[in-house]
Formats: sequence, C-alpha cells, structure tokens
Amino acid sequence: MIEGIVPSEIREGPAAIRATLSSALPDARRVAAAWRATGVGRVFVIGNGTSYHSCLASAALYRRHAAADDPAVIPLTAADFRIYRPALGPGDAIVGISSSGEFHDVVGVAEEVRGRTPFAAIVHVPGSTLTHLASDVILSAGGPSTVPVMTKTFSATLVATELLLLELLGSARAAPAERDIAAAADAAEVAIAAAEPLVPALANALADAAHLFVVGGGLAYPAALEAALKLKEMALVHAEGTETWEMTSGAATMLGPDAVVLALAPDGPARPAMADLLRHAAAWGSRVIEVGPSRLVEGSALLPLPVGAVEDQAPLTAVPPVALLAFALARRRGANPDRPDWIERYHSQGLTHILGAGKAEAS
Repeated sequence: MIEGIVPSEIREGPAAIRATLSSALPDARRVAAAWRATGVGRVFVIGNGTSYHSCLASAALYRRHAAADDPAVIPLTAADFRIYRPALGPGDAIVGISSSGEFHDVVGVAEEVRGRTPFAAIVHVPGSTLTHLASDVILSAGGPSTVPVMTKTFSATLVATELLLLELLGSARAAPAERDIAAAADAAEVAIAAAEPLVPALANALADAAHLFVVGGGLAYPAALEAALKLKEMALVHAEGTETWEMTSGAATMLGPDAVVLALAPDGPARPAMADLLRHAAAWGSRVIEVGPSRLVEGSALLPLPVGAVEDQAPLTAVPPVALLAFALARRRGANPDRPDWIERYHSQGLTHILGAGKAEAS
C-alpha cells in the first residue's frame, strides 16, 4: 500500500461519493424544485481550478440527459463570470463550487448577486464564508481534507453538483444517472485497488519524461484536465490535458520519444477515436499508458478500469488511478505532495483558500 495522506484520501474517494449521494440528494432536490417552480431557464456553473473541471463535467453530464426545453447550463470560470459578467435576468441562477467555501472569485460573485439572483453553493466545509452568502447550500460529504491536493473532495463536490443539475430535470428523469453515479463509486474502488501495485513501476519509468499528454473524449475530457492538474500539482511535471479529437489536430505535432500519452479510455463513444490516436502515438515513438478496460495498442501500460466503468463517469473512475500515479511519480522525483513547496506561491498571490495549507481551508 502506498503510504501518505494523499493516497489515503484517494482511497476514501468512493466512500465520499456514496456519502454525498446520501446526504446531498435531499437538498439538491429541494433547490432544483424551487428553481423549476420559479421558471429558471439558464444556470451558470462557476468555479476555478479543480472546481472548474467539476463545472465542465457536471454540465456535460447534464447535457447528456437534458431536452431542448430544459434549462441551459453554462460552465464558466468564476473569474470569467465575475470580470465579464453576463447580463442576468429573472430566469437565471448560479451554482458556485468551492470545496473550501473561501475561493475569492466564487465568494465575490455570491456577494455581488446576493438578494438578486439565486445562488447555490457547493461546499465541502460547513460554516465557511460561502455558506453564509449563498441563498442555498449543498454540502458534499466524505470527511475533512487535510492536504492541498484535491482528490476525494473533487469527487464529492462533483457529485453534489451533478445531483443539483440532474434534479432540474425532475427526480424520475434524474434517477438513471444517479444510479450510474452510485455504480461509479464501486468502479472507482476497484480501479484504485488495481492501480496501487502498478504505479510505483510506472513512476520509475516516467521519471525522465519531458511531456505528458493526458487525453480523453466526452466526459473523459474534463477528467483528463483534472488528471493533468494532479500530475502538475503533485509530480511537478509538464502535463497537458486535452480532448481526443483536438489532440489529433494539435498537440499530436509534439508526439515523439520524449512524450508520454496517458489515455483515459473507458467504454464509450470516444474509445474508437482514442485507439486511432494511440496507434499513431506509438508509431511515432511515444510511450502510452491507458486507463481503460483493456489495451487499445500493443505494448502500452494499463491501469485497468472494471468492465462497466463508462465514459460519462470518467471523472469519478479514471482520475483516481492517475492521481495515485502522480503521487508515486512525485515521490520518485523527490517531491512531497502531502506538503507541497508551491503553497507559498499561492499565498504570495493572495490565494489563501487552500485546504490543508495552513492559512485557510481548495478551490
């Protein structure tokens, strides 16, 4: 078993998903019903960093199930929303994601729209600033986080956000997707257990990698963004998250022997395109690591996902194995993700919202 606080929190992720499903669903239903009753037709979902990836993932999952006359859901960074404020009307609402409940741009938006636009806060820390400003609060669950790198809190706050958006469709229409979220907790547990004995050797093989490209299609795309962020935050390596089809027409120009392609390839519509991309990457000399049910290209390394782990739940199932790899690679490179050196860089920019960082309690 990999020792450390971050790996412990990664292993706690599936339980955090289940706990959030149980505890957050009543509030999600209540808020969604109130918004439906008042005719909300447009919902902005805002956050930064990991929380922005939750915005992208939750909005994409909602789109998979929404009809043409259901509310439109628009994901934006909190800073973009705040600086380039869209015109808001009586049919608008805002979902602000901040695990700590302290991220300044999300808090700033909540202050600015208070009393005028419905604002639902997705928060992991009870009693934080955002919980006092928002018109509604949906708390994620799974216990406190004591490290700056978000793993289980990413899963928990993502699930809380997904529940709220899905419930805008009504509980009957939301139920199948909510069952899929519950199944994703089981799949994540299996994937984490399978990855743990494999990542130390993979980390040794990646110690000298110059470029890592984390690739995914559909909801594996926001998962790729989050997985790349974990590699940057923990292992301090250049890691670029990109979408499968965009990779073929853009960053593929950089693929060669000094590059690694880390493919998030669960079962789903993007898997055939991923197979084509990986065949080219391998032919150009890049090392390939796959996170999926089986290998798409001969000779790749595989972090296995269980059969039934689907593309729409990739942020919950495919990110944790990569987070374990990022932690192992960090240790191999001499970094300590439990207490990373970059915290002072955050504080020097006035960012004091990081969970487990000493000054305040994650984006």
